[in-house]
Amino acid sequence: MSSIIDGEKVLCSIITHKNISKSTMATNVFANLISLGVSGRVTDDFKIILTNEKLYLEVSTLSAWGGLRETLYTDKFLREDIKSFKVESKGDEEIIEITTNEDKTMSLVRDNEKNNDLAQVMSTLISKNA
Repeated sequence: MSSIIDGEKVLCSIITHKNISKSTMATNVFANLISLGVSGRVTDDFKIILTNEKLYLEVSTLSAWGGLRETLYTDKFLREDIKSFKVESKGDEEIIEITTNEDKTMSLVRDNEKNNDLAQVMSTLISKNA
């Protein structure tokens, strides 16, 4: 991968999502009906980008106008601030759990239908330079 983020070379990049509960989705649909779509949708799309120095978590959603994908925000973590990056394979999915030194934890899911285990590759790259 040769993409550049903030002058850094990207080592690995994966697309993930959160598992959203049915009750959260129902609440969101109801809020959108009442507000005529102004409240937006539940954010569940994430791109994890690894560079030599940082781990980026890019949060995106579909635009209310036209359905185009747009980035809401990007969180940046220094690699030394990543306490753990665990990956568990379950069928055609990789379950990713990221924990920071501040004990903030996020669980994400990556579709692994091609069985290329990219989340596991990213975990290996993170642990090599830890």
